[in-house]
Amino acid sequence: MGRKKDSSVFEKYAHEYDILTDADRRVKYHQEEIATIIERFKPRSVLDAGCGTGLTAMLFAKQGAFAVGLDRSRPMLAEAKKKYDRLCLQLKFCYGHFERLPKRLHGRFDLVACLANSITGVGSLSNLRKALRSFSAVLKPGGRLMVQMLNYGAMKEGELCPIKATEANGIVYERFSERRGKMVALYVTRLDLNQKPPTLEVFRHEVYNFTAGQIDEGLKLVGFRNIHRYSNLMFTKRFSKKARDLVITAEKPD
Repeated sequence: MGRKKDSSVFEKYAHEYDILTDADRRVKYHQEEIATIIERFKPRSVLDAGCGTGLTAMLFAKQGAFAVGLDRSRPMLAEAKKKYDRLCLQLKFCYGHFERLPKRLHGRFDLVACLANSITGVGSLSNLRKALRSFSAVLKPGGRLMVQMLNYGAMKEGELCPIKATEANGIVYERFSERRGKMVALYVTRLDLNQKPPTLEVFRHEVYNFTAGQIDEGLKLVGFRNIHRYSNLMFTKRFSKKARDLVITAEKPD
């Protein structure tokens, strides 16, 4: 068994990210989520902030929007380009950090979608505010921002919370999290059954435990308005303190 404290599973195993996230099995439902988002906000241009290997950006483009997938992981972007660059879609991928998005992207998008807990990667409250300001800069007047993250407020201190277990081609991933004060530890185990004997690696990532109130406050400080909370991407459930997920939408003033 190997314990990887400093390496990132997302960097080392970017080529297996779709296994870790169970992409093949969830693509149909995620396509319905994207359709709902498009119907609600009617974006012609979308920035997928934290695009990973590109599934969400691809689905936006497949449903008619011009989409740019942005990520700070070059291995992830390499996988995204390998998968989707050959498709005849209005779809591009680029490298960048939320706190300082490239100036060439300023004022270009009707919607910024920062999904799947990607916002926690900024690491601090000050960086969160920089990221929200940066998101505002790339939006057109009247554009919308959508942030999705785990609702850490529903987690008990020190309790291990299962997230997902996935398997494909003899590779088994498990994810679970643990709340520690203002921080949350995300654990990822990777079991390779193709090896003899099987190999097991454990990865630990620590992220800042943003609350719904902190996100709201940051949005207001940047100047966003019409802030709403939901507990899913279909917008069918209003957010509750016990919900697993938090989805926040906001509008940039005209």
